[in-house]
Amino acid sequence: MKFKKYATLILLTILVIGFSKNTVFAAAKAAGTSTKAAVNTQNKTSSKKSYKKSDLRLMASIINCEAGGESYQGKLAVGIVVMNRVSSKAFPNTIRKVIYQRGQFSPVRNGALNKRLAQYDAGRTGSSQWKECIKAAKKVLSGQDYIMYRGSKKNFDSFHFFSVYLSGARFRLGGHRFK
Repeated sequence: MKFKKYATLILLTILVIGFSKNTVFAAAKAAGTSTKAAVNTQNKTSSKKSYKKSDLRLMASIINCEAGGESYQGKLAVGIVVMNRVSSKAFPNTIRKVIYQRGQFSPVRNGALNKRLAQYDAGRTGSSQWKECIKAAKKVLSGQDYIMYRGSKKNFDSFHFFSVYLSGARFRLGGHRFK
């Protein structure tokens, strides 16, 4: 019994260190654990988050409205701000509630978001702009909280606001200011 406990611990260590799947399967076999269990353990250690299709739809559409004409990094930055708000106690705790919070996003007020959602639903997402918005949405929904700025990672996990006219901004990227 002790052997199985230690073998499982060794298996987990191997997964964390990052050995190949073949090594993991060999360790699982030696521990008497199935290879399926080894793969499941490996998947649990991944930092990639899962998300719903409805969240992807909404995130890609708001990114398209707010940053469709910006660089890819600008699109990521807008998506990260939305996710930062979801994680903050000062804002609602879902993507939908954050985006539809009264007075926060002008595309909600002026109807632009509804137009983008209709385009998404109709499958009219083949343009390079839409493809970048969807790619950025997938990244931020999977947990990315940084952008690449001048060749380095810029951590964006403390930004909760963006606008063209934002006073007291700490960072400027393209046509947006962030704080």
